[in-house]
Amino acid sequence: MSPALIAAYYFVFFGALGIFLPYFAPWLVAHGLAPAEATRVLSLTPLMSLLVPPLAGLVADARRARVWLLRIGSLATFLAFLGFFRAHTRVELYVVTAIFAFCRAPLTSLIDATTLSHVRHHGGSYGRIRLWGSLGFLVAAAASGAVIEKSGIGVIVAVAVWALALGAAVAFGLPAPPPVERKGVVGAWLHLLGEADWWIFFVAVALAQMATAAYDSGFSLHLMRLGFGGRFIGAAWATGVAAEIVLMALSGRILARIGAPTLFAIALTTAALRWTLLARVVSPVAILCLQPLHGVTFGLFWVAGVTLVRDRGHAAPTAAQGLFSAAVGSGSLLGMNVAERLLERGGGRVLYTFAAACAALATVGAWLYVARSRRDTLAG
Repeated sequence: MSPALIAAYYFVFFGALGIFLPYFAPWLVAHGLAPAEATRVLSLTPLMSLLVPPLAGLVADARRARVWLLRIGSLATFLAFLGFFRAHTRVELYVVTAIFAFCRAPLTSLIDATTLSHVRHHGGSYGRIRLWGSLGFLVAAAASGAVIEKSGIGVIVAVAVWALALGAAVAFGLPAPPPVERKGVVGAWLHLLGEADWWIFFVAVALAQMATAAYDSGFSLHLMRLGFGGRFIGAAWATGVAAEIVLMALSGRILARIGAPTLFAIALTTAALRWTLLARVVSPVAILCLQPLHGVTFGLFWVAGVTLVRDRGHAAPTAAQGLFSAAVGSGSLLGMNVAERLLERGGGRVLYTFAAACAALATVGAWLYVARSRRDTLAG
């Protein structure tokens, strides 16, 4: 399988998300939903990520059908998204969003498992391939902002649907071996669920993602409350994603030097520091200086996380990545629903103090996981 094709899928798929997701809440508000209800609609995405990826991963591993499911899911995501052209009432918006989120939910774990399998068998770096997704998101989000300023928020559906169609086309270009039944996958998956170390790891992931959800859903509003305009907000987001791309490119060397468990713990420790500082700084220079930490708190966190899951879940690799997606989804679901209330009642200081507390708890879990991993290595 060509790494260029995998990178192209990441670029187009995350590019489609970069067109739509940053502007989905304003789009819903423009269609008559109150901001609080728009947040509830948005929460359907992490809800589906909590439920769908582990089950899709089990099917993918049990039938050796990972790329086939990626193809079907990509096409279904495109077709579901077409429903936004006809969704106008509150119920219709909920239904279309739920179907779209259901179809989209397993795609990240499916493509991540595909990439990690390619790297394991052919060499290379997961981060160097995955960074194309971040680059696609950055380019698309920036370009969409310019298009929206010119043509209005309603245009994002028409633009995003073309990107999703292209993503489905790229998915069908990925080679897929004929499905073959593999026995023992469910048993291996259940065995993973019985390991205490996994639960320490997944709780740490969920707590870290609760903090990240506060950033994703509240950062722009926090900056607006501080009096910053669209250009500064865009520059702040771009600075963070640019750092993410750079560190993903370097992640192979970093992993080789310190290992995935330690990198995971360092990323969460950095997150606790980042959110603590963000809760207190108000100057534009200080805020921009903090943004490169996003490369650590998301980029290296993600690379370390999927690598740990690959190493521990090799008997059911796609289902194991689905569990990682479910942990991320649970944190996002809780964090998104808390973030808006905290921001309204206490502003950015309260919101990011909450995020720092979540990250601090995640850090404790991460270093506990490191200690247990070292103990198991010495015992082995």
